[in-house]
Amino acid sequence: MLPHELLEVKVPKHSEADMALDSGFFLIHIDSAKKELVAEYYAGIPCKNNGAKLKHIFRGKCGRSIYREIAKRNLANLPDHLAYVGYELARAENCMKEGKRFVQDEE
Repeated sequence: MLPHELLEVKVPKHSEADMALDSGFFLIHIDSAKKELVAEYYAGIPCKNNGAKLKHIFRGKCGRSIYREIAKRNLANLPDHLAYVGYELARAENCMKEGKRFVQDEE
């Protein structure tokens, strides 16, 4: 393929089941009283009664700053997972700014 040629790729919709998992997960929410974003990191797999343990709590007003701190600490080292965390933090930040309710994984 020559550098000046355009490559167009039709991308099918993927489900979360297609995504590989890291060894932990994040719960993202808004602390309305403090007007902050909160990302809690749990070590373990997200399922009922699995013994996942809260290891880190990230707080701040800027989703990008929280995202960078998570990336720096290598807590979401799979590209899909890191992109997902960034996406959800951006959604949460927008909801916080607009005074809307935020629910993770809900569009």
